[in-house]
Amino acid sequence: MATSRAHFVVRFDPRAWAEDVGDRYAERSGARRVAERARREFEGHGVAAGALQACDHSARDGTRLGNCVKAYLPVSERPSEERPFGMVFAPVLREGELQLDFLAFGVRHQPADSRAPSVYEIAHARLHARWP
Repeated sequence: MATSRAHFVVRFDPRAWAEDVGDRYAERSGARRVAERARREFEGHGVAAGALQACDHSARDGTRLGNCVKAYLPVSERPSEERPFGMVFAPVLREGELQLDFLAFGVRHQPADSRAPSVYEIAHARLHARWP
């Protein structure tokens, strides 16, 4: 699928998607609806460059996601603190075109008493084959 320069083609790994969405969230949960809506949008139109932000190279939670980008979800004009979910992507060069590979979906920042991993911790584990 060709996209304009303002949008990037996104490729979703079925196994990672199943782990992050299908296995983690109930079919009618708000998180799953947000994830599935974003995936349909990104697969159909690509992800807008303006919807992406660089991930921290080394974050205080121990994650290292240098060169990765993130999208706050649900996609909207609302402030980021009102968008609790995120997707993390790794840029790849395919056939001379910069594209994005899906790394993770999940809650951006878990409460301090939560044992569930954040989207950033999930992405870190996929990139580095270990938890931060």
